[in-house]
Amino acid sequence: MTKALYSPADKGGMNQVENNEICATDQETLARFKQFALIALLIGLAAAIVLGGLVYFLGAESGGSYTEMIKAHWLTRSHLVPALWVAGLFMLSLAAMITGMISLYSSFRVAGPLYRFARNLEVSENHSIIGIRDGDCLQDVSRQLLDSIQTLKQHRQLIRELTDKAEHCLQSNNENAAAEYAALIKQLTARIARVNVS
Repeated sequence: MTKALYSPADKGGMNQVENNEICATDQETLARFKQFALIALLIGLAAAIVLGGLVYFLGAESGGSYTEMIKAHWLTRSHLVPALWVAGLFMLSLAAMITGMISLYSSFRVAGPLYRFARNLEVSENHSIIGIRDGDCLQDVSRQLLDSIQTLKQHRQLIRELTDKAEHCLQSNNENAAAEYAALIKQLTARIARVNVS
């Protein structure tokens, strides 16, 4: 009998939830690319309008006689360089402003979660964990960090319980206290040995 190439029960196989998460991430990325493409198109359109307006106003003829045509050509030629400088600086400042707004928006979506991660690592166990906003980036990292913090809290709680039991065994006058203490110390040593701090 041949084995099927894909089985949902396989550990390496992808289930429907994972597939939906990947598709949702791809849709978000596609939406961002569409936004950036739209912004680039608008900047290009603005550049074309400015250049077209510049050519129109500098190339407008003010009469039909030969003298007026030469005078208009001379004015166009003498004002072409400053007009191109003004148009170029306008387009450069417009593109810089739009790029700055995009980077500011993007940095808030990344800087906000990074600040919250730092605060979550700084706060003591008495404070609650600060979550990130729904629209922020790094949602997966946030979930992993919160899971790690929760696991660490459980680990600390278990160590605290084991040390309290060990202290209680030391203060006890029971004849089995020494064996119980040794077993607790063994558990505590094994528990601490599982944590790798590098």
